[in-house]
Amino acid sequence: MSTNRQKTVCCTTTSEREKRPSVLKILAVFFHPTARVTAVGGAEKRLAETIRIFCRQSNVEITVLESTPSVLNEPSIPCKKHLLSSSFRGNGWLGTYLEWFFWIAKAFLKSPPVFRRGEFDVIFIPNNTLPNLALGYGFSLVFRRPACVIVHHIDIPLTRAGSKGDSLYGSYRSINYSKTVAMAKTLAQYAVFPLLKKVKAIIAVSNFTKKALTDIGIPDNRIFVSSNAVDLNGINKAERYSTEKVFDGAFVGRIAKEKGVFDLLEVWKKILKSKKNAKLLIIGSGLELASLERKIAANGLRDNVLIRGRCNNEELYGSLKSSKVFVFPSLFEGWGIAVAEALACGIPVVAYDIPALREVFGPCKSVFLTPARNVAQMALTVTGMLDSENKELAENSANYAKNFSWKKVAAADLEAIFKAASKSL
Repeated sequence: MSTNRQKTVCCTTTSEREKRPSVLKILAVFFHPTARVTAVGGAEKRLAETIRIFCRQSNVEITVLESTPSVLNEPSIPCKKHLLSSSFRGNGWLGTYLEWFFWIAKAFLKSPPVFRRGEFDVIFIPNNTLPNLALGYGFSLVFRRPACVIVHHIDIPLTRAGSKGDSLYGSYRSINYSKTVAMAKTLAQYAVFPLLKKVKAIIAVSNFTKKALTDIGIPDNRIFVSSNAVDLNGINKAERYSTEKVFDGAFVGRIAKEKGVFDLLEVWKKILKSKKNAKLLIIGSGLELASLERKIAANGLRDNVLIRGRCNNEELYGSLKSSKVFVFPSLFEGWGIAVAEALACGIPVVAYDIPALREVFGPCKSVFLTPARNVAQMALTVTGMLDSENKELAENSANYAKNFSWKKVAAADLEAIFKAASKSL
C-alpha cells in the first residue's frame, strides 16, 4: 500500500544548484473565501505554516498578494503583504463565483506596482482553485515568470457500487446540488485543467492527487509530491473542556454537500436509535449552513446536534479533545488535515473510504474507513466505538499524527519552487 508519510523531494544536483538565484524572490498569490463561504480550511492553514518557515530562510524573500482578511496576520510571519478586499459580495454559489472574478480583475489591475518593486523570480500559487490559478498564471504570462501551484485536490467522479462511475456533473447532482450549481462547479473544475497543464511545476499533496494530475495529461516530471501536517505544539497546549468527554461525535469542515454534512445527519439519526442522548458537534461554516440548520430542525435533532461556526485553533483543539469520535463523511479530499488534527487530539476517526484518506490514514489503527455513502455502515461503526472506549486507540491516534511535520512539508515545497524558478524543468 502506498502511504503519504512525508517523503521530501529528491536532492538537487550540483548543476541545478548553480542555476538557482542566491536569494529566491517569491510572489505568492492567494485568494481565500470569506468566513460565510468557509472557515479557515486546509489551504489557509498550510499557507500560514509553510510561509512562517519560508520567512526564516536567509535565501528566500516572499511577498504575498492576498484577499482580506489576511490569514498571515501574525508576528511570526513577517513577509511583505499586499491585501486586497473584494469589491463584490454575492449570495449563494453563483454569487461566490462572481466574487472570484471581481477579485481577479482588481488584483490584476493592482499588480504592476507590486511587480516593479519586487522583481520576483517565481509566482507561487498556494491553491488550485480557479481564482488563484487564473490570476497566478495570468501573472506568469504577462510578467514572464515561471509559476508553481499547490494542488490540494481535484474532484473526480464518484464511483458507486456496481456502476462504472458517474460524470463529475452527475456526481454533484447525486449529492443534491441543483442543475445550475452542479454545472457551475463542473465548469469551474474543468477550467483549471488547461491552466495546470501550462504552469512550470505542481506540488501535489498526495500520491492520489498526483495520479489525478497525470490522468489529465500532466507530465510526471513536473509534479512534486509533498504532504500536509498539523500544529502539534498548539494541539498539545490546548485543554479539553472537562475531565469527561462532552461530545459523542465531532465533525470539522466546510458546510457543503461534498463534505458529507447531510449524510452526517442521517448517520446521527441512526445512532440516536440506540443512544438517545448522543451529542454531535459540527464545527465549520459555509454556504449550506442555513440548509443544514433547517434539516436539523425538520428532523428534531436540535437537542442532539450542535453547530459551532468558525473558531480559533485553541477552541477547535479543545472541542476535539472533548469528543469521543471524529466522524468525517467527506466525499472529496486530497489529504485530510481535519482527520490529522483529530488524531493529534487523541481521538479515533470514522471516515468514508475515499482514495486520499485511504492513502494517508489507511495504516493508522485508529482510523476506520467505511464504504462511501453507506450511512448505515458508518453509523454502525461509530456506535460500536461509542460502546467500547479504548485508550489504546487514543494513543494510536496521537502517535500516528507525529508522522506529519510542517518543516518537512515546507522543505519539500521550497525545493519544488526553487526548481520552478530554475531552468532544470
